[in-house]
Amino acid sequence: MVFVAMRLGDIINAITGLWVIPRQLPQEALGAVLPLLTFGAFFGLPITVLGTVLSRQLCADLVSGNLLRAKGFLRDALVMAFGVLLVGLALTSLALPWICEVLHIPVSPAAYLAVTYGLIAAFLPLLTAALQAAQKFKTLAAGNLLAAPVRLFAMLLLLPLCGLTGYFCGQLASLLTTGLIAFIGLLPILWSRSDHRSEETCAFGSWAKGQGRPLLTYTLKVALSVALITVQALIAAFVIRHRLPDEATAAYYVLTRFAEIATYCGSSLTVVLFPFAVEAYTTRASTGDTTSTFVLRNRLFWILLMGGAVLSLVLAFILPWLFQWLPGYESYASIAWLAGPFTFITTLNVAIGILLTHAYAINDFCYLRFLIPVVILTSAMLLLVPIHSLTTLAQLLFLSAALTLSATYTRPYPSRFVAEG
Repeated sequence: MVFVAMRLGDIINAITGLWVIPRQLPQEALGAVLPLLTFGAFFGLPITVLGTVLSRQLCADLVSGNLLRAKGFLRDALVMAFGVLLVGLALTSLALPWICEVLHIPVSPAAYLAVTYGLIAAFLPLLTAALQAAQKFKTLAAGNLLAAPVRLFAMLLLLPLCGLTGYFCGQLASLLTTGLIAFIGLLPILWSRSDHRSEETCAFGSWAKGQGRPLLTYTLKVALSVALITVQALIAAFVIRHRLPDEATAAYYVLTRFAEIATYCGSSLTVVLFPFAVEAYTTRASTGDTTSTFVLRNRLFWILLMGGAVLSLVLAFILPWLFQWLPGYESYASIAWLAGPFTFITTLNVAIGILLTHAYAINDFCYLRFLIPVVILTSAMLLLVPIHSLTTLAQLLFLSAALTLSATYTRPYPSRFVAEG
């Protein structure tokens, strides 16, 4: 159900990203879109961490039947995240001139909206994580399905009038639609009635009693993991914007829109994998039987890699011919074959996402000892190696993704796990 809803939304998003946006935005603006979004994601990092922690704790509470603690935790997390969002918006206002200078773009409402979009995009998973934990997949599907036509309509209306500013207004309209639907879906949990004996259980911060220290340790590990991946992406965005001309960055945007097809299956898998992995771990950790979640993870992992490899070959062969016949894409025909490598790089990044999602679910962070030196190495490589073409960029991004994937892939060791709570 979630897969079908997401794919129907992706059809509309594909029309928006591959037809509406490239026709309305000049190349210098088109190339600035992805770096601006990356900076927004960087400022939203604290909310991203909070969303992961919320989802896991909420899953565990709901599986154990502790609805009151789940309610209190959800309410408190939303309040804290909203506070972090306001702080992030204030920091964005202060850092905006520096961001625009780094990315070689003028200070404008579009730049502020771009980083604002990144912050709200980091806030939204907090709501969807709660829906995942409560296994409200119908609400998740509805949000993904309705957000796409809202985005398309806003783009058609605002792009001709406002250019890059209109683009980010359309992006924000899509996010706010998904967030509103998610919030409505969570109202039964937030507003569930309780008797006077449960008032203490629902008090602010009561969910932390007896589990504050383990939760803090888990949060710090998630924060370190998310920070490493985000910094790696930020450095890649910086390099792309600084080392390549506007024509190349615009081509990178166009080609990676096709590469995003590789995320269609993986995004659906991670949405469903996380709550069920937490449930399996919570109910079976006491017996040491945690290998079943690794079996599921590995099957999804290899299916995704094989499917992404096939898709990469198909795009590498078809797009050079197809671009010759598509109006507005003729100038990209000579390098269209690079969509194949970029698609496989995207596949590797989605596979990394599946591995990290599973690791967060079962509280297994042994990969950090490998991920830290790999991120340092790949970041230095991206900064120091000269990049003059998209071919060189693809080679470096592939090497970076492959090394990161090898660092995050772990095998099951059931003896490491102990019962929680």
